[in-house]
Amino acid sequence: MAPLLERLGMNVRPSDPLAKLSIAQRQMVEIAKALSLDARIIIMDEPTSSLTLKETDRLLEVIADLRRDGVSIIYISHRLDEVKTIADRVVALRDGQRVGELTGEDITHDAMIRLMIGRNLKSVYIPPAHAPRETGVEVDRLVTPAYPDREVSLTFRRGEILGLAGLIGSGRTELAHAIFGVDPAHSGRILLDGEEIAIHRPADAIARGIYLAPEDRKRAGLLLDLAIDQNITLADLRSYARHGLPDRAAERRAAEIQREALAIKTPTLATHAINLSGGNQQKVVLGKWLSMRPKAVIFDEPTRGIDVGAKSEIYAIMRRLADEGVAILMISSDMEEVIGVSDRIAVMHEGRISGFLERPQFTEHNVMLLAVGRPLEESVPENA
Repeated sequence: MAPLLERLGMNVRPSDPLAKLSIAQRQMVEIAKALSLDARIIIMDEPTSSLTLKETDRLLEVIADLRRDGVSIIYISHRLDEVKTIADRVVALRDGQRVGELTGEDITHDAMIRLMIGRNLKSVYIPPAHAPRETGVEVDRLVTPAYPDREVSLTFRRGEILGLAGLIGSGRTELAHAIFGVDPAHSGRILLDGEEIAIHRPADAIARGIYLAPEDRKRAGLLLDLAIDQNITLADLRSYARHGLPDRAAERRAAEIQREALAIKTPTLATHAINLSGGNQQKVVLGKWLSMRPKAVIFDEPTRGIDVGAKSEIYAIMRRLADEGVAILMISSDMEEVIGVSDRIAVMHEGRISGFLERPQFTEHNVMLLAVGRPLEESVPENA
């Protein structure tokens, strides 16, 4: 196994416990397992959804080597740039049916989107209906367990979507966990609408109307073996209890409201969450929080593993929430997403906020400068 791990560029030992590895590392181990079988056909389902850019590049090199060795690869992905880079043929599915095929030079980003959603995808950015309020969630000199020597300060206001960008390991998810009380902060303050609040555990954040849609929805956002309606009402179960027992009829009524509002595609609310697509699973996570009147929602990688059509629906939901006065913090590693959806962007580097960008400053170059710890003034003029 060691040579396979080395081939994939992994700096881990075969004896390392899987539970101690990151999501990205576990993904690479799964790929190494497939390679160890000396298979002639390998199906890869969203293999890069949790990988860094470096890990993704290495995997694409491995796939190219396998193709040269005569191995057939079925590569399932919503990352269209990767598909364009490696695919000889592209087959698109929509609503469970094959809707078209592309080959050679016909494999373009726009052509794939047209097949996947049945239309041209309009500009992702939806401008806010109103100017953001001055109030919202203020994070003041917060120190997270991951970076005990760094302070983080930022504000995401009611009525805006603040994108939080940065490289893997920059501390974005750790900040979200501290705000939500998963890993309480060592020091600093959190203020909601100008009032300092104490958050020591998730229940404290939930009681204040601050909710988290986590990065790993299957492990931290859903109970996969429960029905949709049970997942939606789980965080507020006392509101659906009579004489200490869940009122199933009340649960179903509340879940039906969210199913219609979020367009959750399911034959019945009794369907278990594990049987839903990634996009519909994410909508169930959102339905759980939206049924509780949020004041602020943190979205950590909200569209990871979700198809293009479902992405646009998630973006529209986020904008609707912001327009209704909810403060939105969106953490994303997808550069196109963070630029296309955010009203403002904060960028983290090694546990600190390295800078903020307003929409006129939104470029991949500026985001990357801040992500690697360089100030914007070091940007080289285009005519230089």
